Amino acid sequence: MPDTPLPLSIVVPTRGDAAKLTNLLDALDRQTLPRDRFEVILALDQAELAPGIRARVADAGIRTVRRPVRSGPGAARNCGAAEARGEFIAFTEDDVTPAPDWLERALARLSADPALDVVEGVTAKPGGRPVRKLDAGEPSWLPTNLFVRRALFQRVGGYHEGFFDPASGVYFREDSDFGFTLEEAGARIARAAEVRVEHPDEHPRFLDPLRWARRYEMDALLAVRHPERFRDRIEVHRLGPFRVRRPIVRAAGVCVAATVGALVVAPFGGLDHAMPFLILAAAAFLPIWAKWRFSPLRLPVALLVPFALVAALVRGWQRVRTAADR
Repeated sequence: MPDTPLPLSIVVPTRGDAAKLTNLLDALDRQTLPRDRFEVILALDQAELAPGIRARVADAGIRTVRRPVRSGPGAARNCGAAEARGEFIAFTEDDVTPAPDWLERALARLSADPALDVVEGVTAKPGGRPVRKLDAGEPSWLPTNLFVRRALFQRVGGYHEGFFDPASGVYFREDSDFGFTLEEAGARIARAAEVRVEHPDEHPRFLDPLRWARRYEMDALLAVRHPERFRDRIEVHRLGPFRVRRPIVRAAGVCVAATVGALVVAPFGGLDHAMPFLILAAAAFLPIWAKWRFSPLRLPVALLVPFALVAALVRGWQRVRTAADR
């Protein structure tokens, strides 16, 4: 008799963090879907597994692939997906905790509608809040809880590997780029609220606001590759009947411009002339500080965020222009 087709291949990009992987592997051990219905592939991004994790991975029959040069999570996912055998690739990350019925519910959703190409589940923070708030029916494309038909993944070429800076290790927007590419390819997509994973709170370390701001270097590439979707979908928020586009980016621009204005006029007109600019800069800074919940401990770093964000946007457009000139 022929072998039963493998429904799911779980692909996890990782830098080899033992604590994260231990938690993820524990969660995968608790899955209610029988183990012979899925495989797990760890895609190591220029990383090595610690001996204890390496032994556990081997005992569990988990496969590993390794990129010799750090290339970012998108490239690692592509590397893992190239080795996948399942009909669908289940993308998640090494700091995620899937619910015990994660795979069972996802496979049930896919089986209920064989025409589907993509199912996206819910990625929640501790306490149940969604990682991204979206309009009803709009996918977030988070690669923490995403199931993609392998044939379609191969057809569109996987994740674009340009959304990573090897010098800084910063990556961003490769998930949105991949999702927009799937949409443009005509993928049949569904969201499944019952398919759930938990992601820890983001950016907990003191200097993380600066790293968060530096990620905006990748915006330019996404804007060039998917201009309409970038304009209509990236950081667009509803405020009553209004749609507010990229409020933090706009606030950062105003904050930087007003600060520069204050520095320019102060030598000539003194504090009286600079004060309106300073008030405008302070007002523009408030929504940025709000992202960090007005934490007094974060204030010294948060004050640098507008400048880091604007500098990142400039670098991004420089990268795009340089690439176009080659």
